Amino acid sequence: MICVRTTVLKPIVSLLLLASATVCAAQPALTAAQYAQQLGVGMDVDWARTDRGIREFDPLVVRDYKAKGLTHVRIRVAGEPTEARLIHLRKLVEACEQYGVIPIITYQADEYKKDPSAGNEKEVVNWWVAVAHYFGQNSPLLGFDLIYDPSDKLIHNQASLNRVYDKTIRTIHAIDPQRMIFIAPRLHSAPEDLLNLKLPPQSQNTVLAQWHIFPWGPLKNNGKYPWTSGTAAEKAAIRARINTAIHWQQKTGHVSWVGGWSPGETIRNAPSASQMAFARFMACELKKAKIPYAINADTQFYDGEEGAWRPALEPLLTTMIAPECEKPGDKPGHHTLKPPVPDATRVTPAEASKQKSTAP
Repeated sequence: MICVRTTVLKPIVSLLLLASATVCAAQPALTAAQYAQQLGVGMDVDWARTDRGIREFDPLVVRDYKAKGLTHVRIRVAGEPTEARLIHLRKLVEACEQYGVIPIITYQADEYKKDPSAGNEKEVVNWWVAVAHYFGQNSPLLGFDLIYDPSDKLIHNQASLNRVYDKTIRTIHAIDPQRMIFIAPRLHSAPEDLLNLKLPPQSQNTVLAQWHIFPWGPLKNNGKYPWTSGTAAEKAAIRARINTAIHWQQKTGHVSWVGGWSPGETIRNAPSASQMAFARFMACELKKAKIPYAINADTQFYDGEEGAWRPALEPLLTTMIAPECEKPGDKPGHHTLKPPVPDATRVTPAEASKQKSTAP
């Protein structure tokens, strides 16, 4: 009796397992649009670029970022993909996975940006081949931002940039078809240049655009600042640039990400009222447009040596991450900024040092 029952059940169990496996295999992969929604607000970081950034990095820093409301980091990398550098990148990615922060690796490609020759084009492709093979199909939320801020040298070399993007995307996706990849236009601070990007056919689910707006704040141009007190004309000009990106997204079916913006230099000074107003406006407009963004940059707001946020800049950072935005029906300009909420998980430099010394 038992033997018969076992014999009958075995095929049934096998069928159930097969059906389960089929259902799992049929589950849709994460799309670029879904990925962009998860990015939220992040920050540009030098954890793998400068000697100081590499030396000061501790996994607990990622926990501090997550506690502050940051949900992705744009990890800038320079230099050859040596074994030591790849191991360090894996350490960063694993820390991000541990604390629920999405990592995006972005390559500086300094030599290529100075001289977009055939040899330097190949160097960029080879760099990403090494990184793509190293991570394989692991860390599915890890994104690759192919060239950190294309330079002025590339303004007249659209064909070269398109070649590098095409070769690199095809190579990476041969290794991992689901890897999320970002590409930026020649004029990385101009959403107007998005239309010059040559995007692979049917790549809407895996290729995103990266562009900037005010990467170092509203700097003077032709004797004028694009932001003073937030006049109606200044706000309209910024909205027009964001709308350019929105229209490009609607036309192409691709989504985009602002890889960095800033209210200006603030390390040595407390933020001005003008900077606070600009930060609030920019953050609210990008959130309204549902475009994820990264804040530029980590050393402005976080003291890696102390393992703590810079107190004078926390109100500004809070505004950039979670602004109090006007709601439909509000009178223009009628709002109050809430004081930053105390960070319950924040530790003192002494406690952080103690935790770091006992961390595995």
